[in-house]
Amino acid sequence: MAVLFTILLALSAGILGYFLVDFGKRDFLRETEAAIDIEINMLSSLKNAQNGGIIPYIEQRTRDDQIIRFRYENEKGELLGGTIDPMPKHIQKITEGVLSFDLDIGHDRQAFAVKIHTFNDGSRILVARNIHDLMASYERLKQLSWLVMSLMLAVVLVSFGISHFVVSRINRIAMVAQNIVETGDLSQRLSIDSRWDDLSNLSEVLNGFLERIEDLMSDVGEVSNNIAHDLRTPLSGLRSDIEALKGIPLEDRHIDLLLADADHILAVFQALLRITTIEKGKRSSFMNLVDLEKVIKDVVDLYEPVAEEKDIRFETKTVSGLNVRGDVDLLFQLFANILDNAIKFSPKGSRIQVHAEIDKHNVIVVIQDHGCGIPEHEKEKVFKHFYRGDASRSTPGNGLGLSLVRAVAEQHQARLNLEDANPGLRVRIFFNLTNNLEIGKF
Repeated sequence: MAVLFTILLALSAGILGYFLVDFGKRDFLRETEAAIDIEINMLSSLKNAQNGGIIPYIEQRTRDDQIIRFRYENEKGELLGGTIDPMPKHIQKITEGVLSFDLDIGHDRQAFAVKIHTFNDGSRILVARNIHDLMASYERLKQLSWLVMSLMLAVVLVSFGISHFVVSRINRIAMVAQNIVETGDLSQRLSIDSRWDDLSNLSEVLNGFLERIEDLMSDVGEVSNNIAHDLRTPLSGLRSDIEALKGIPLEDRHIDLLLADADHILAVFQALLRITTIEKGKRSSFMNLVDLEKVIKDVVDLYEPVAEEKDIRFETKTVSGLNVRGDVDLLFQLFANILDNAIKFSPKGSRIQVHAEIDKHNVIVVIQDHGCGIPEHEKEKVFKHFYRGDASRSTPGNGLGLSLVRAVAEQHQARLNLEDANPGLRVRIFFNLTNNLEIGKF
């Protein structure tokens, strides 16, 4: 296709150049030949009148018009009138019936177009018209035509190069996509050897897309394994408890144990469904203006009794006007999960700091404990489903708390940072501040 496109452009350039040159040549020849024919017709009229007016006319025209020259000769070729003498030796044919030769004009030799007419008595009249300026214009036209053709040739070559580049890149993308389809290997990436073209930008976006798909597929496999691992223990215990009840009278405590195991399994599935719903953004219709100060105080009030059991106290510091656009229930769940983790991992007699402030266009919420913290290599992993770090394996939970926290944060376009508090963990959340004037937009 690129070769065909190049050939068509090259033919177009050649045809255009030919017509420019040919049209220019025909145009100046037509005007020149018409002017010469007028002179010949006038001379023929004078010849037919037989009043001897040809020579005076030639002399008069030569004096009046410097671009016209004549040679009037008898049938033997002897000069009877005019200024062309002697007859030029180098005569060229321009077209049928029109000749050209050079004559001395002052200190310069200039080109003349010539037509010869023979009268009935055998005498001849040669009418020459100066075409020096016309030839100069024609030469400029030819140079312009060559320039146009050269530029078009450059366009052809550049177009061919671009076409070849685009086609090769598209074929490369198609080949990688085909390999991924055939092998299922999502680790393959498109090669990028430049940064200036749109296809390289597209390749970079597609690589990010493939990387995201690979991560999601990896997460799916990991979640499946984690579900199987985390549910195996309660299901095995549930089966053992049910099997142990064979042949014995049932008591309420037996039923309570079975219900507790079933509730644990259901809680895991409910948490997964809740995270999936949040990640899909299905609760975006519940977004309204939310006062984070009130949400934070409500969560702290809820967890204060739990904290007091471990002799942990809250240090809360907020400001008014912490308005964000969000889902109040999801935001409550976000802070509740973070505080729940903070209480679990904080030693007795410690304190948990909950601060919220406004910084330019952001609402920043900081929750800091004095527990064991999270190692640097685990800070990204803790957001994955069912992941439980070394410090949390002996604590109750299903490893979905921080997964839900991240899902809610992303739903609210908030940025979530885990930082070392030395000792402890500092969770810093950045929300976009919503101005009160923007309430009507909801």
